Amino acid sequence: MVRLIFIVVALLMVIGAGVGGMYFFGIDPLAKLGITNPIAHKAELPPPPPPPLPTYVDFGILIVPVIQDHEVKKQAEMIVRLEVEPKNKEIVAKNLPRLQNAYLEDMIGYLSLSLRDDQPIDILSVRRRLLSVGDKTLGPGYLKDVVIENPSLK
Repeated sequence: MVRLIFIVVALLMVIGAGVGGMYFFGIDPLAKLGITNPIAHKAELPPPPPPPLPTYVDFGILIVPVIQDHEVKKQAEMIVRLEVEPKNKEIVAKNLPRLQNAYLEDMIGYLSLSLRDDQPIDILSVRRRLLSVGDKTLGPGYLKDVVIENPSLK
């Protein structure tokens, strides 16, 4: 009886070693028998590509004199960055002098009328206005957004 138990244990060890060896060498013994594991062979979808990083063209500092009552009352300063598509970066960078002129011309008129005493710059309206002027100057679709940093009145 003890011999029979040793023979059965030895047979199970040989079978386990055979199955383990097949897995080690890349052979799936269950697939050879026609048995598949749905979890192991589940087709995994590749992760979605990360969203593209925004591309910016540095416009620089925009200094606008605020003219009220026929004299310069204040001076508005803001750092402007233009968010563009990567394919349009060269075109926008090449046309920066045109944009600088258009932005300065528009902001002189707009800030002179919209700013009152002790009132901060309305960044949202200035951003929308600069985006609109950029679309008129370059054509629609070249600018995605205008980012205004550190606005100040002096």
